[in-house]
Amino acid sequence: MSFRIILVGFMGAGKTTLGKQLSEKLSIPFIDTDQEIEKKMDKTIVQLFEELGESKFRILESDFIRELSKTSSFVLATGGGLPCFFYNMLFFNELGITIYLKTSNEILADRILNDNNRPLIKGKNREELNDFITSSLLERECFYEKSRFILNESQHNIDSILQIINQ
Repeated sequence: MSFRIILVGFMGAGKTTLGKQLSEKLSIPFIDTDQEIEKKMDKTIVQLFEELGESKFRILESDFIRELSKTSSFVLATGGGLPCFFYNMLFFNELGITIYLKTSNEILADRILNDNNRPLIKGKNREELNDFITSSLLERECFYEKSRFILNESQHNIDSILQIINQ
């Protein structure tokens, strides 16, 4: 069977972790947009953000995902901001099965507090991070919620996703 499964959500939602498990279970390739862009550009996301700025980085991301239309099966973990630019969410919905991994602010903050590989939160303390997550989700959630399926934290597991894709 061929599947294109696109996992969206805020940084720290578990897209990469769940995506790897799902790709293994389905025996299809796993693609993490951030990791692939880092490989292609031979630079970290932090370096790319610093050198290009967010606007040019978002163009780089969009160009990368447009190439996925040539690939028949994959599980894709998107960068947290990727669905929010250049009609990418519309593109994802046309490309495959989109799933929003909805996660509480508290869990997101716990997971990403000390992660220095995320340029938008670098150097933030817990309070600043909480404020950033709250304001960012206000902007981004309208894009995430355009996913075909929305899974709450209790549903962030392989069985829930397999149930969705086998409908």
